[in-house]
Amino acid sequence: MHTFENSTWDIEDDEQALILNRVGDAIALFNAERRLTLFNDKFREMFDLSADWLSQRPQLADILDRLVAKSFWSAEQRNQVMAHCDEPTLQNQAMPLQQANQTYLELLVTNTSNQGQLFILRDLTRERQSQLQLAGEVHRLRFLLGLTEKLQTSDNLEEIGKFALNYLVEAMGAAFGDVKVVSGQGKNRVAGPLTNQISGQFIATYGKPAIAAMETVLQQGVKYGEGLLWDVVDTGKPMFVENYAEHPKSVPGFRHPGIGQLGIFPIPSADGSIIGVVTLESRTLQKLQEAPQQDMLLAACRTLGAAIERAQSQERLQRINRDLEQASRLKSEFLASMSHELRTPLNSILGFSELMLKQLPEDAPRKIGHVKAIRRSGQHLLNLINDILDLSKIESGKFELDLENVSVQNLCRECLSMVQPRADRKRLLLSLELDYRIDRVNLDARRVRQMIINLLSNAIKFTPEKGKVRLSVTLAYGSQLLDDFRPDDSTVNVSTPYLCIAVTDTGIGIPPEKRNLLFRPFQQIDASLTRRHEGTGLGLALTKRLAEMHGGTVSLKANTAVGSTFAIWLPLHEMRHVAPPSAAPVAVNQPLSGPASDCEACNGQAILVVEDQPYNQALISEVLEMEGFAVDLVSDGHAMMATMNSELVTDNSLPCLILMDVQLPGVDGLTLIQSLRQHPLWQSVPIVAVTAMAMPGDRDRCLAAGADDYITKPIDFDLLLQKTRQLTQTPAAD
Repeated sequence: MHTFENSTWDIEDDEQALILNRVGDAIALFNAERRLTLFNDKFREMFDLSADWLSQRPQLADILDRLVAKSFWSAEQRNQVMAHCDEPTLQNQAMPLQQANQTYLELLVTNTSNQGQLFILRDLTRERQSQLQLAGEVHRLRFLLGLTEKLQTSDNLEEIGKFALNYLVEAMGAAFGDVKVVSGQGKNRVAGPLTNQISGQFIATYGKPAIAAMETVLQQGVKYGEGLLWDVVDTGKPMFVENYAEHPKSVPGFRHPGIGQLGIFPIPSADGSIIGVVTLESRTLQKLQEAPQQDMLLAACRTLGAAIERAQSQERLQRINRDLEQASRLKSEFLASMSHELRTPLNSILGFSELMLKQLPEDAPRKIGHVKAIRRSGQHLLNLINDILDLSKIESGKFELDLENVSVQNLCRECLSMVQPRADRKRLLLSLELDYRIDRVNLDARRVRQMIINLLSNAIKFTPEKGKVRLSVTLAYGSQLLDDFRPDDSTVNVSTPYLCIAVTDTGIGIPPEKRNLLFRPFQQIDASLTRRHEGTGLGLALTKRLAEMHGGTVSLKANTAVGSTFAIWLPLHEMRHVAPPSAAPVAVNQPLSGPASDCEACNGQAILVVEDQPYNQALISEVLEMEGFAVDLVSDGHAMMATMNSELVTDNSLPCLILMDVQLPGVDGLTLIQSLRQHPLWQSVPIVAVTAMAMPGDRDRCLAAGADDYITKPIDFDLLLQKTRQLTQTPAAD
């Protein structure tokens, strides 16, 4: 500490010096005439000022002038400090100062009691650098996040490239940067431009003609072997060049004196091969290979590699799709042409054979047999052509169903009568099992008949003599389909009702290792030259496609001991507008206006069934009515809410029990149960949750919502009737 006049402090000089020199800040005290009267060693060392000169008590202005002369401060900063000292309102306010040597200071000026001023200068360089590093890290993280978001949300490769390049050019202080993508194979590869950026300063210095020459080279692409970038592509390692213009392998169009040090960075693909390069030209004193942004360069290159691969994959897919569309069009044209060319002679073969059969005498059995063989062969060929055309139409999306209300029972009887002669020839026993809960269904009768005939024909073909073939029709649920082998992995709703048409035989069966060949066009279980059974392998494939056109699927029953069981599953929820014949004529979606039909079982009150599937409605209604209960139906959540809040409902018209489905359109069953329990009129009515929700915890959820009991689908009707009698306190029907 150095002092030149008596201080107002009541401290000895040596104690004063010890204190001030141990302070980390630079301190200078000026008197009323702004002459230096006291300073510590930190002040002298901070600005490289000699103690002798400071001992001459220089003026504040002289000290500031010397700082400007030593290039610590600028003249503007010198004037700002003087103004800061002259303005009383700025006293005790910190003033930031950044010196030319990148030192960051904070100046605090305080007036003293003797009209002097105390200067305290604090060195904040370390704190400032930490802040800058933190800001830089945040900036880099934002860049990485933005680059990742671009990769996930944008399909525009050029947009992703520009985003990455803009950051890298700015971060590296580059005058020039570009991204090139490698295309082609071997020595025919070319590095073409994805995007490039040239700074305005470079353009202002060297003019637009120089820039135009470089962009021309970029647009033409750099051929394999030209330039340094191919060394990077071949080695996968970045390359740094101090003077690119003088390098013997530089591209002629880029040999420009304005280009300084150059860095070429590889863009890797997922398998490690190099599919592009990033080129940056740096103007800073720091070398590119020593720049702190190396991690950003690597991250940007990896992300660009992923984006390039995705764009190339999309381009390949588009090209494949175009080729497939063309192939499909050519196939359709070919099939249409061949169909015409084959049907024309077949018409003559079948027509004349039929005519000959009518004209041949009955005493010529050999000739009749020959003509029948011709007719059978012609009919077989015609069926084959029809199958191929049907399959082609379905695959091309040109196939449409002709839906109508059909009696499934009659349709199945017709199919059996059509295959009966073939079964008789092999002395096979044909049988039919029908589920009388279901008859009329909305479907394409011709196509369903075609599917059933395909399955029956296969069963007859692969069943030995004196075997059995059974055709069965049942009302089933999706849960019964889950255990079967299916050719697809589509999601199955376990509560969906299905029309299940199954054909069971006692034939040769299907080995488990051969099941993957089923339902594929032109695939057969036995395709060897010694196979015993003829066929083209189109029947099951066509059956699968037709079932899918109806919104259904096909399956093979697993673990059958003898023979096989193939099933067609057609969802009945697709035909909700068709009222099942077994359903009682009831008013659906209408508020309850009073008591239902007279019902001794529960004192004139009905059971309210809240269920959206019409076939489930019919089935539950029929079972309950057989037990003597009356039934009212509501088919969706909104209708139930309207029923609940209807002014027409009284104590006498309330149902004696509610069977509530949980998965309902509009308002779900759990919400309805909670609303019923909070309703002053309905809260005492017993509720049974009837649902396909059978996972652990589902029962507790239903009971917690307010249900009195819980039953899962497919419904065990003995259990349903037992719970119904318990909750309505009614005896079993006689």
